[in-house]
Amino acid sequence: MWWLVKLSIVLQCVHSVRIINMRVPDVIQYGTKDTITLDCDFVTNNVTGLVVKWFYMDKTQPVYQWIPPQKPQALGILKDKVDLSYKVSNNPYTQHRALRITSPVPELTGNYTCVVSTFLAEDEKTRPMTIFVPETKFDMIQDRLDEKYLNIICSVEGVYPKPDLVILAGNRQVNAKSSIKVIDGRYTALTTSVMRIDALPPTVEILCDMQVPLANYYSRKRDIFYRDPPTTSTDSSVKGDPDAGYQTSCSITVILASILISLLRLLRTT
Repeated sequence: MWWLVKLSIVLQCVHSVRIINMRVPDVIQYGTKDTITLDCDFVTNNVTGLVVKWFYMDKTQPVYQWIPPQKPQALGILKDKVDLSYKVSNNPYTQHRALRITSPVPELTGNYTCVVSTFLAEDEKTRPMTIFVPETKFDMIQDRLDEKYLNIICSVEGVYPKPDLVILAGNRQVNAKSSIKVIDGRYTALTTSVMRIDALPPTVEILCDMQVPLANYYSRKRDIFYRDPPTTSTDSSVKGDPDAGYQTSCSITVILASILISLLRLLRTT
């Protein structure tokens, strides 16, 4: 009995397949690379029935398949997007294990699974990849609805994958309403918050934080809100001393009187 167990263990070791390293870029900014390579480095003591498959998101249908010594195939979402002539090594049983994706687009963001199998064993590993598109527009607007309420509007356009928007007043997150939609494969998001002005400090920093979790990307807009906006006029006759206008008028009268007296004296001497 025990010798059968030992024999089974030995056979498993002899005919095992093991993926020793799976290299997939975590985050790539769209337009910065012409090609990207996903590698699935494996070892095996048995190449009988060797098959290398790559799956995208789930394992229902492969997007890449290679059965040595045949040529590799790109399928599904990767059809016509893989350089099938690319060789990662000179070993005839590992040379086409890797994917060389040409002109990568954001729609290829997702989880990739490599499965290596023979007639006697199989191994698999999964890694995520994000192809990130930064925003084309990011705005924050303060809209004082009336003397009691302030509306903060935060919007972002043209970003991928899905962004999160948060509004803060004085580093405190406030309640907000959000909406998001996809336009031409990119996300447009809008977040608004209506706050009571009397609940805010006299001067407070308003922040809008935008984050793309899958891309580990962060951006911020900031502005200052003044509960009582400072005056911009320096005309004291309008905003200053109420007697300033009267004082100015009197000064002019005195000057005119002095000029008239001087003229009269001049006439008498002549």
